[in-house]
Amino acid sequence: MDPCPQCGSTANVHSISELAALAQMQLDKLAGGAPQQGAGQQGWNAEPRSGPVPGWAAEPQAGPPRGSGGWAGRGSWGGRTGDYYGDSPVDAIDQAIADVALGAAARFIGRAVAKKVQQKVNDRVMPAMTSAMAQRQNLLREQIAIAQQHPDIRACMTDHVIFLAGGSRVLPMPNLGTLTAQQADALVSQLRQG
Repeated sequence: MDPCPQCGSTANVHSISELAALAQMQLDKLAGGAPQQGAGQQGWNAEPRSGPVPGWAAEPQAGPPRGSGGWAGRGSWGGRTGDYYGDSPVDAIDQAIADVALGAAARFIGRAVAKKVQQKVNDRVMPAMTSAMAQRQNLLREQIAIAQQHPDIRACMTDHVIFLAGGSRVLPMPNLGTLTAQQADALVSQLRQG
């Protein structure tokens, strides 16, 4: 590797082809993991599974847990047999109806909230993410094109300068996030003049 004309060291000097290789790896990673609008479920819910849905992922169910004796309290609690809702069968029926109604209402409200959240994600978040990813991909493609066009550019990370291989002139390191091919051409032209 060529030494930096400013500090004379090769320790922290990198070629633009190294930058292009990093940009290509990032571009490949983005292309493989790009979110697609309307892609369906993500994360844990997207994983295949068999059997009942565990714990918090299951829809809420009204009434006592399964296997606990059911609505009329055919089980016992603390050695006492009887129903869960008091001694009156009418109270037990009223409570069971209320539990069913509340459970249905909770599921309805939960679905409505989930639909609204999903709609907001689809309408606002996904387009913004897709746009940002497209901008990032364009930036990486621009960096690769610059590296292919000017393979003799070197950068000293110690002094934050760029120079040409075998050259003696340095320029401040540009912001690679905003550098265009035309700006890179101008920088290389300045470096060759010296």
